[in-house]
Amino acid sequence: MKSNKKLGIIGGMGARAGANFFQKLIAFSPADKDQDFIEVIMHSNSKIPDRTRAIAYDECSPLDELIRSVKMLNACDVNLIVLTCNTAYYYYNDFVHYSDAPILNPAHLLRQFVEENDFRNIGLLGTTGTMCSRIFCNELESVNRQVVRLTKWEQENIFMKSVYMENGLKSSVVSLEAVDLMYRAAHLLIQRGADLIVGGCSEVSIALQPDRLPLPYVDTMDLMAKTAVLECYENQLTAYEHIPYHGL
Repeated sequence: MKSNKKLGIIGGMGARAGANFFQKLIAFSPADKDQDFIEVIMHSNSKIPDRTRAIAYDECSPLDELIRSVKMLNACDVNLIVLTCNTAYYYYNDFVHYSDAPILNPAHLLRQFVEENDFRNIGLLGTTGTMCSRIFCNELESVNRQVVRLTKWEQENIFMKSVYMENGLKSSVVSLEAVDLMYRAAHLLIQRGADLIVGGCSEVSIALQPDRLPLPYVDTMDLMAKTAVLECYENQLTAYEHIPYHGL
């Protein structure tokens, strides 16, 4: 089965998260040989400033670099674009107009997913920038879903520490401590009544293994990768065949 479209990926936020997304894309593709896979143009843009620092602490905006990446992909005539950082979608309405191709939005995909599967209490794991921006919260609350979240202290000292600490999830070498902290964050949401755990940061799936969680788990990067596969193979796939969701 051959792909009929060209996909553009804006990565580098962080580098491991972009590579992780690319691996998901390969794993979900119904390809039997090299020529069957999606043609991909990836810009691992390590010059993009930190999104949480920009949103929560009014530091350097990533917008100019995001637009630069979009324009590079325009020049490559891609048919679809994905950003491998959820927090970057805070700027979606500012950069989407620069793109010649549609840009997948994880907040829209997550809202659709929870409606289709009738989840009600959504345990959301995301960066402080993502949580402050409410990109997921607004979408979920618009369809009467309850967002279960960490306290401010837990957000900074458990989740953000897991991602940004020395040898954290953004590092080239990830420590067991960073992984353990992410599991601790997930279990806090479970204790508060979540019926679904959502990896709303592209680093979450680096740490969490769904079969080690007692609840269904969905990663927004999985939703994006699966949707990209469906789009790029057009009508050759039906629904999410051979692309199972964790715990469902």
